[in-house]
Amino acid sequence: MTVTVPAAGLRRQGRTRSWVSARPMTAFLTLVFAVTGLLAVLPVPVMLDGPAENILGAALPAVVVTGIAGGRPALRELAGRALRWRVRPRWYLLALVALPLALVVIAPALYGTPPLRALGRNWPELVTSFLPLLVLMAVFDNVAEEVGWTGFLFDRLQRRHRPAAAALLTFAPFWVWHLVIFVDDTGSWLLGPAIAGLLLLPLLASRFVAGWLYNASGASVLVVGLFHATHNATVNPGGLAIGVLELPDVEVVYVAGGLVVLAAVGVVVATRGRLGHRGTARPGLSPVEIPRPGRAAGPVRRRRGSGR
Repeated sequence: MTVTVPAAGLRRQGRTRSWVSARPMTAFLTLVFAVTGLLAVLPVPVMLDGPAENILGAALPAVVVTGIAGGRPALRELAGRALRWRVRPRWYLLALVALPLALVVIAPALYGTPPLRALGRNWPELVTSFLPLLVLMAVFDNVAEEVGWTGFLFDRLQRRHRPAAAALLTFAPFWVWHLVIFVDDTGSWLLGPAIAGLLLLPLLASRFVAGWLYNASGASVLVVGLFHATHNATVNPGGLAIGVLELPDVEVVYVAGGLVVLAAVGVVVATRGRLGHRGTARPGLSPVEIPRPGRAAGPVRRRRGSGR
């Protein structure tokens, strides 16, 4: 049986595709907040809240808009950046080890010897609790989250603006998105905004660190997602800070956030705001230099693109 699509339907599809192609970032953010708002009112099980918000609320809009605007070649390119694992080992070390190690070093300065004694008692939980939590967050939460916010939005903003400006512009909707999530998680329009306000500076800093890891690793969303997952697993009740070092459960969020802020300041100063970017940011040209498989980051070609 042949299905005939009415001409009016084809025209609507064409107009939709043209609008999304001309305004991919607007389309992305519209989908992000529409899906996240819908999830906030649906009875989603608590265990699925994070994966649903990140996979459906961040990654899926990026995939949909990329597919509409660029078709299969653009989807393959996005998938390649999302799963780019052939990067230099130092980027894995920075993503997975830097924050936990910094916390272990700074904890005795803040709390004396109890964190070190707790580490001696609880070190098996690094394997039985912290590492499984890190894997779960990487697979089901934070890599998907960064596909949307770094692999799609930051990457496109960086085609039109300087890297530091792109990170700052990414932060604005990123923070509002977290505000919606905090309101949903707490069920309170007082507590949710209060948490979002207290975390404003760490969330801002995270966009500069994420942009630097993305650019410097050769556009690997995977590396950025691993850093994000490591941070979240570190401050989670079953993670390093609370479960292993036995630090105060309220303070650890701000201690870890402070370390991210210091890292962001260091990155911005050391790179003079370029965040690991080695090209020239001009409208219509992506500054991300995609490495050939098996090689470190290096210039291969320039991709044409547009977005606003």
